Amino acid sequence: MKKINFSNIILILGMIIFISMLIIPTPQGLTLEGKNAIAIFVLCLSLWVTNYLPLAITSILGIALIPLLGVLSAAETFSIFGNRAVFFILGSLIIAAAIYQTGIAKRVSYLFISKIDNSFNKIIFSIIVSSYLLSLIMPEHAVAAILFPIVFELVKSLKLTPLESNFAKAAFLALAWGAVVGGITTFLGGARNILAVGLLQNTYGISINFIEWLQYSIIYSLPLLFISYYIIIYYFNTKVSNIQQRLSYISKQYEKLGPVKREEKILAILFLIIIFFWMFLSNYIDISVTAILGGVSVFVFKIISWDEIESYVNWGIILMYGGAIVIATSLTSTGAAEWMSNSVFEILPNSTFIILVVVILITKLLTEGVSNVAAVAIILPIAYSMGDILNFNPVIITYIVSLTGGLAFCLPMGAPPNAIAFSSGYLELREVIKVGLVLNLISMVLLYIIAVRIWPLLGLELFI
Repeated sequence: MKKINFSNIILILGMIIFISMLIIPTPQGLTLEGKNAIAIFVLCLSLWVTNYLPLAITSILGIALIPLLGVLSAAETFSIFGNRAVFFILGSLIIAAAIYQTGIAKRVSYLFISKIDNSFNKIIFSIIVSSYLLSLIMPEHAVAAILFPIVFELVKSLKLTPLESNFAKAAFLALAWGAVVGGITTFLGGARNILAVGLLQNTYGISINFIEWLQYSIIYSLPLLFISYYIIIYYFNTKVSNIQQRLSYISKQYEKLGPVKREEKILAILFLIIIFFWMFLSNYIDISVTAILGGVSVFVFKIISWDEIESYVNWGIILMYGGAIVIATSLTSTGAAEWMSNSVFEILPNSTFIILVVVILITKLLTEGVSNVAAVAIILPIAYSMGDILNFNPVIITYIVSLTGGLAFCLPMGAPPNAIAFSSGYLELREVIKVGLVLNLISMVLLYIIAVRIWPLLGLELFI
């Protein structure tokens, strides 16, 4: 019996809805521009979900259709693309490339993991903490790429059996989940965070600086890190023998790196200066400006060559994020997001609890199947309009959607670290889904409690 291709069904359905939305009369309460914005949104959503086109190409298509169908003028459309979030991402990617190419991140990883002992718990703790900490300063996919060969060599040297060894499963899940949880904590771990901040700025004129984001996100990510660790330990606990002699390989690899190079020293100082500006001077110098200047400084001090940048940076990511911002902004500026949220409210009770749970749940489900950025771009405009009806603080909504949108624990397509971990061949999808669902549930409950009970104590009120 032939398998049903759900991707084709979703794509065809998206095309049908897109064409139908263009043809049908404008519904009451919705403008023609809003109707066309929804049509473009549905088409891009189906393409993002199915990955029929590369994600960046889908975003470019959305940008072209918006002025073509009269949603916004061409000048307005392209000016939205050139917003501060895109340039922050550009500068951050250049800085991250320098961190990766100079080997400073690998040096830190080798040093940290080489210091562990013969305890299973301590080995897993070292891996997950290393992954978390590195994801505070560079994209989560880069962190997973740095740690993967270290962890792979560790499990390979122990001659562990793929799909059977609990130690190997725990090690690769620690690598993936540490990066995923760390990635939501700062603007550097995942560009979905700065995307959300950009949408908040475009919609409400409200800014969140680097230190504000860190202050509220770390309250969530830090306990979630330890919860992730204990879930891994609980489900995959096993005995490890003769691990210390295997770890000597990692120690030797660290020694092979030799003394700290000039480029590493300069980059470390430069990065500390950039972080200082982001944390304490963002009210005077925009974080995107600091990011661009930091990226330029990498070349001024001859830390890295342009060829090395080109080989590392995925330029399509910039197009993807910029396009996602344009598409999402078109929904809010035309009133389409408000119309959709009002339609949702007709079938949902006017309840703070239910609305927050629905937003968290839908974002969580979506981010397991599509890119984090796409999930945030899809949900956030509608969540803003839903929040406006109940007078929710849009800053709270921004945190809820962005933090949830970055936490995919089950599927390889949900987050790059997951895909990298699955590529090892040691993880079984069914088992990871079972364990990941537990963590997904806990993460949603924890976020709701923090949003309603903890953040207000720190000055971030739920209502305005």
